Amino acid sequence: MPARWLFAAAALVALAPGVRYWEHHHPKPPLHAGDSLRPIHLSSLNGSPFTLVASGRPTIINIFATWCEPCRGEAQDVADAARQLAKRGVDVIGIDQEESGAQVTRFIDEFALPYPIYIDTTGVTHRIFGARFIPTTISIDAAGRIQSIHPGPLTRSELMSIAKMTDSAG
Repeated sequence: MPARWLFAAAALVALAPGVRYWEHHHPKPPLHAGDSLRPIHLSSLNGSPFTLVASGRPTIINIFATWCEPCRGEAQDVADAARQLAKRGVDVIGIDQEESGAQVTRFIDEFALPYPIYIDTTGVTHRIFGARFIPTTISIDAAGRIQSIHPGPLTRSELMSIAKMTDSAG
């Protein structure tokens, strides 16, 4: 019996590099409106791993970078909308593209951002959302389905409109 388990463990170890190679060279296509959110592996500001999954609540995800002028331009509107949306049960989450926790913390402090922010350290937002233009804002309904992906900056009123459609879709 132990020999069988040892063989199985050895086989898994031997196959792991092949699986990583396959996933790297055959990535899943980016998600689109109507697709279900799949787990997104990110980092917290202190570098610990975090996996973003559908929460069962309508969610707005704002993908940005601290150096991006359009991102900086919409940051206060996103913060204001997030405060209002929290009262309606809509979550707002920020995902920074590949910067340090210190840089992101300064950005959070500068704009008094009231929502959780994580860091994409591996380019996963490019692969999963096709977010090659920042800012990009994704709305997800309570069932975990993507309702919209919007490249480019948004105003507070545009964010509120997107959230209203997302809230009623779930």
